[in-house]
Amino acid sequence: MKLWKFNKRSSTLADMSMNRMLLTELIAKGALVGVIAGFCGATYRYLILESEHIRWHLMDGITLEWVIGWLVVMVIFAFIVDRLLAWAPLSGGSGIPQIEGEMLGLFDMKPYRTLASKMIGGVLTGFAGFSVGREGPAVQIGGSAGKIVSYWMNSGLREQRILTSAGAGAGLTAAFSAPVSGAMFVFEEVHKSFYPYLVVPTFVATLISNYITVSIFGLEPALGFSVTSGVPLEYFPVLLMVGVIMGLCGVFFCRMIFAFKKFFEWLKCSRFLKLALTFVTVAVIGYDSQLLLGGGNDLVGQLAFQSHGVLLLGGIVLGKILLTTFCYGSGAQGGIFLPMLVIGASAGAFCESLLSSVGIIAPDFVPQFVICAMGGMLAAAMRTPILAILLVLEMTNSFSNIYAIGIVTLVAYLVAELLKEPPIYDSLLQAMSGQNNLESVQTFFQTKVPVVANYTDVQLQDLALPDGTLIVSIRRNGTYIVPLGDVKLEPGDELQVSCERGRLKAAKEFFQSNQI
Repeated sequence: MKLWKFNKRSSTLADMSMNRMLLTELIAKGALVGVIAGFCGATYRYLILESEHIRWHLMDGITLEWVIGWLVVMVIFAFIVDRLLAWAPLSGGSGIPQIEGEMLGLFDMKPYRTLASKMIGGVLTGFAGFSVGREGPAVQIGGSAGKIVSYWMNSGLREQRILTSAGAGAGLTAAFSAPVSGAMFVFEEVHKSFYPYLVVPTFVATLISNYITVSIFGLEPALGFSVTSGVPLEYFPVLLMVGVIMGLCGVFFCRMIFAFKKFFEWLKCSRFLKLALTFVTVAVIGYDSQLLLGGGNDLVGQLAFQSHGVLLLGGIVLGKILLTTFCYGSGAQGGIFLPMLVIGASAGAFCESLLSSVGIIAPDFVPQFVICAMGGMLAAAMRTPILAILLVLEMTNSFSNIYAIGIVTLVAYLVAELLKEPPIYDSLLQAMSGQNNLESVQTFFQTKVPVVANYTDVQLQDLALPDGTLIVSIRRNGTYIVPLGDVKLEPGDELQVSCERGRLKAAKEFFQSNQI
């Protein structure tokens, strides 16, 4: 299927140099990805929110007969989800590790099946009350839409990955109405690099996706509230302690994810029975406390603007961690991004309540502590501090608190680093792919030789590049030069560099720091 005719040019590394025709094509294709991914992501978000509201209404004033009927429905849902996972194996779980694996060539998801399975399964788990989020599935739904567009356009592998990434960013944008964060997610989490042919179509896709999303949900922040007043400067030392607590929470959350994954692997029964166990357990918990069910989008607002006791808030933090990791461990469709935000919000409210009860701070800063802790939780678990700060700011329109959020986020990030807990999505990808070490997987980045570089008079064969690093393309004054051993780099050369993922930082530092 072709919507219009594009210049059919293969997406090899040589074709990825800056030229207007290719960039124009990518902009147009990115716009199409944004339309499709935005519509699918917004539809998914709407269905999840409506299913949660319906569940709340149905579970109001329940009877014993109703409970029995509800448990039967849960078993039916488990059967449907099991069949969907058999039909589209890569549609389980969050979806973010799958997209990252797609970029590394570890997976080759079937986009039509994955999109359908993710939407249907995600709505069923959301309706049942699984403590999972909509953002990871929205990322994979958007990525599937991007891959579908690449099929329509007969794109090469390089362009296919760019469009898939742009769709993933558009999907996250649709989930949170946060276009800049959607793009930053692609750069900081998925690719861990920036280059023009990724940046431009991704931003186009996220902006168009956001236009579609706000046309449906309005211009209000995704969490439904803003925090206009900032934290007083005298409370900034207290924020350091909050950052430490959020770092510990993030590490504990990551370890509980794998603890429950091992638990489900230990159970010697079929996947259907494991899913049925999960669905029934969630239903029983919901009978006693609906507060822990669902992604928790509405709960964040309640935590920010309603008073709660220290014990209740501590129970929400612990309960949300355990239920989220239990639900995720089952392998059903659903993400952990939004639950991490809710856990952070609960922990922030807990810290504020505890500190105010002993007189360390005034009892007027619950919203500020809530949003700061959300950023800290994301940074500790994902190890993406820039994304964490931007996302919280966009979701709450609380730019007056950028310094406070930054402090908690960076401290939480450092705590997780010191405890040597790997980023959660990298760990999940490693577990899914079966590879013990993803650090040796090949990746690429683009760079430009600065005018003051001290390696321009050295032949490539004598260049002391970091181990596992190779210059695969040189573009000089619009012309490509074969990177033979006797070639010398010149200022302004545009390089395509291949390296091992684990040596990406060292490779980039070589080209950026070796200056006179």
